[in-house]
Amino acid sequence: MSQQQAASLPLFDLVTDPPDAPGNPAPGASGTSGRTLLLVRRFDVPFLLTAALSAGAGSSELTLDRGKSGKGRLAAFRRLSGRAVLVLRDKHHLATGDPAAVRAGADSFAHSVVWSAPVLREDADGALVDPAGLALTDLHGIADLLRERGQGEHTVDPDASYPLPASSGALGVRLPALLTLRGPGTGAALRRVTPAPAALTVVQQVHLVPLPEPPLPPRAYHPASGGYGIGHDDHGADGARVMYQPRFRLEHADPDAAPGPVRRPIVFLVDPAVPEPWRSAVVEGGNWWRAAFEAAGFQDAYRVEVAPEGTDLDEPALNTVWWVHRDGRGWSHGQALTDPRTGEILHGRVRLGSQRVAQVTALAEALLAPYGHPDEAARLAVVRETVLARMRLLAAHEIGHALGFLHNFASTGHPSPSVMDYPHPEVTVGPDGTPDLSRAYPSGLGPWDRFLVAHAYGSFATPAEESAGLARLRREAADAGLLHLADEDARGPGAAHADAAVWVPHAHDPFEALEQALAVRRAAQAAFTRGVIPPDRQSGELEARAALLHLYHRHHLAAVTRLVGGVRYAYAQAGDAVPGTVRGTPPVAPDDQWRALRTAAALLRPGDLVPHPAVLAVLTPPGIRYARSPEYLDTRAGRVFDPLSAVESATALVAEALLEPALLNRLAWQHADDPRVPGVTDVLACLLDAAWHGDGAEPAAPSDPLVRETAGWVVVRHALAALRGGELHHPVRDEVGAALRAAAGRLDASGGRDGDGGGADPVGAARRRESARTLTALLDDRSARTGLPHADPLPRVPPGAPL
Repeated sequence: MSQQQAASLPLFDLVTDPPDAPGNPAPGASGTSGRTLLLVRRFDVPFLLTAALSAGAGSSELTLDRGKSGKGRLAAFRRLSGRAVLVLRDKHHLATGDPAAVRAGADSFAHSVVWSAPVLREDADGALVDPAGLALTDLHGIADLLRERGQGEHTVDPDASYPLPASSGALGVRLPALLTLRGPGTGAALRRVTPAPAALTVVQQVHLVPLPEPPLPPRAYHPASGGYGIGHDDHGADGARVMYQPRFRLEHADPDAAPGPVRRPIVFLVDPAVPEPWRSAVVEGGNWWRAAFEAAGFQDAYRVEVAPEGTDLDEPALNTVWWVHRDGRGWSHGQALTDPRTGEILHGRVRLGSQRVAQVTALAEALLAPYGHPDEAARLAVVRETVLARMRLLAAHEIGHALGFLHNFASTGHPSPSVMDYPHPEVTVGPDGTPDLSRAYPSGLGPWDRFLVAHAYGSFATPAEESAGLARLRREAADAGLLHLADEDARGPGAAHADAAVWVPHAHDPFEALEQALAVRRAAQAAFTRGVIPPDRQSGELEARAALLHLYHRHHLAAVTRLVGGVRYAYAQAGDAVPGTVRGTPPVAPDDQWRALRTAAALLRPGDLVPHPAVLAVLTPPGIRYARSPEYLDTRAGRVFDPLSAVESATALVAEALLEPALLNRLAWQHADDPRVPGVTDVLACLLDAAWHGDGAEPAAPSDPLVRETAGWVVVRHALAALRGGELHHPVRDEVGAALRAAAGRLDASGGRDGDGGGADPVGAARRRESARTLTALLDDRSARTGLPHADPLPRVPPGAPL
């Protein structure tokens, strides 16, 4: 066979060994009479290796989901000493140029040999190897993930693992296997989902995917494009970073007649396991993207439909939407397997967590208390439509990831929101005082989503026209105010952008949004009854619904506190000249920072920290054989609901946001540069005074002094945690310590001197004096190892995302 003929054939294939082939079991011996062998036609030719899971662990904590794709790795088979050796290549460090430059680049960075097997036979068609050992290799990294998640050391048990029937198709070869990983059996997450925790059994699908020929012409990635760029360092070009825009291959059937139909549309198949009516909602929401592709000049280029019965969702040539069940609250995901040479998406895979239906239902029921209400049917219809609207939006969002798009957490300021944002339901209080969910979630794409498709998939006649056309699209988006901010700028301790608000309603001033959320919270709590859960559910579940309402304002509050120490900036390249682009990282205006600080501190009032009396009046402990889950507020009051733990969690929303070390470091610099900006001392003083002292008014309830002291100590614990975390600059750390000492002095003074009567509240005065002594002792009793004060554990706040 000539090289040209070999190159036209699949890179590898599967063949069945005849029963009498050398090395096969003799008749009557254990094992099969013939083996499925892997035919490697060409060595040293790169391909993609990935390992998906078709049967998972069912744990949100472990993320080993049914339908989960593994990392795409660049691999090749080598022929060494009579063996076929599977080598992984570094796809992030390459070198272009002449053959010598390419070879130097390949030899400069480590390769990884992950498997080898003897070549059984070789002829003109290629080399035959037994792929059973490859199928049984933990290529998904299950053992690594279990170790990282604190579940102990695990290894594949060869006696409880075996290959499953392999297959070949339009996108390479698939080697499935049942893998059993043995471990200590003590991991809490595994014990919740595994019948025998010492043996976790999953089904892994190893995919060998040839790289497409000819390669798709790459589209250069731009940081303002909204795509998740992939790339490598090109060491043949002075180490320059090369980045590509991930996208599916879309080609017009008649290039001269564009816009028009395409040769091969992008089709996503929805798992038939999705039950109705959610399945129709997933299809409808996923198909929102059709309008954007049509606007970009592609007719009938994209669609979402239910997979025909019997479809093999594991087939790597298919783009699929899986329905995944898990233990506990978890995320949905959109993934894509891409060609590292060009960014071409070879297939997309989406996982929708079924528990999202239960989460949205629980929130809507908590807000409306429909069961047993005179208009129960109407309220339950609103609950149902709210969930349907969320599932449409969820499908569009996760498929958007598989199409090559990042989150955009700045779309709250767009004319209409992006489906790539995280939406909080838009809820208001109606004229009758009932929460109104009629506009809970938006429908359809926003202008940013249309821009995403036009920029990633738009067709241009020449490279010059492409460069100019994409620049024009970015200018138009910037002129329209379509700011883009992704994960690193919106979530996590390092997030600093003032407009990267996550899980907030669309087009709201953050202060107005928080005020509206608090009004909804008050209305729902005041109307709280046993009707927030179905009548056949155990009454202890009322606590979980109460927790949803108690922390309902958490995300709106986070959007306000982001203004304190916040900055603004935009993604761009150095040579961009985009009108309206923010230059540098200017801080939020001082007045807005002070307003945000005072607004957040005002939520440390007892009336905002203690659940409404209507809530407390109906709560009971979980019934026998039921237990509190992580969705519940903690209790240190035995079996019953603990109002002080509720106070701690609500206080922690404020303290955690404003005493985050990166924020305090930013604030210290901003205040030094402009004294009008609140400083670190101002933040501590504002929070501690609001918590411990309030506005000086008489207590509205007998429990108020106890609530205030509880809140004050939560603020102190967060401040001490910031001191001990090692992330504060030394001057900032000293300022936090000084602010705490000053707070102790104010506490001591407010309690009066020893022997004083303490005014109207001698017990409260004595407790304040004791709190002052305890705080001073904490600051004085420093660890011999670190020189820093000890801190109690921080309060646990039940999870609020995903929604």
